[in-house]
Amino acid sequence: MNTITIDTRETHRMDLAKQFFESKKYQVKIQQEKVGDYIFNDQVVMEFKTWSDFMSSITDGRLWNESINQIENYTMHFIVLHGTNRDYQEAFQHNGLTDEMVTGAIARLLTYTKIIRGTGTLTDTFELMRCTAEKCLDNKTLTRQFGTKSINPAFNFLCYCVDDIKGERAKTIVNYLHLETLDDLMNLDIVKLTSVPGIGDILAERILTALGKI
Repeated sequence: MNTITIDTRETHRMDLAKQFFESKKYQVKIQQEKVGDYIFNDQVVMEFKTWSDFMSSITDGRLWNESINQIENYTMHFIVLHGTNRDYQEAFQHNGLTDEMVTGAIARLLTYTKIIRGTGTLTDTFELMRCTAEKCLDNKTLTRQFGTKSINPAFNFLCYCVDDIKGERAKTIVNYLHLETLDDLMNLDIVKLTSVPGIGDILAERILTALGKI
């Protein structure tokens, strides 16, 4: 029997999710998870985002921490984006982001994970999640894995979310600016970045763009 673990913080979707997956003959477990919102057979992890949550997590940097945690702990990992175009527009206006920030964040995510896009009802999105997870489990389809792991999420972000930054350069930035968390990254500006040896305006702007700050 397939199993799904649903994080206890999925309060708004819990009842419907439990009902849906039980109807598909899943054994449903409810418990607090450190990584992800839905975990299939302890192998496929999915972080569930409405458009509003997705955009707010870009703003506060939470998105990168969550996605990197998934990659570090699972070989099959997804971000689920749920909502209609109207939901997108409402969230867009509320969060004050630009189109470039949102599309840039999605583009960065797609370099190392996969996105499931649900535009219908919650039940429709749950069905997409189920089909995707079962396909992964059957075919062992893997998303990108880290080649160089680190316990430092700032290092991981620089390595895997910013073009033209590899291990040694990321290490230089992290060590020079004493970066330990994604919050440290979010507090950077172009002056701090260009103070790092070998980091000019172009690369500094590329980092800030990846962080959604330009």
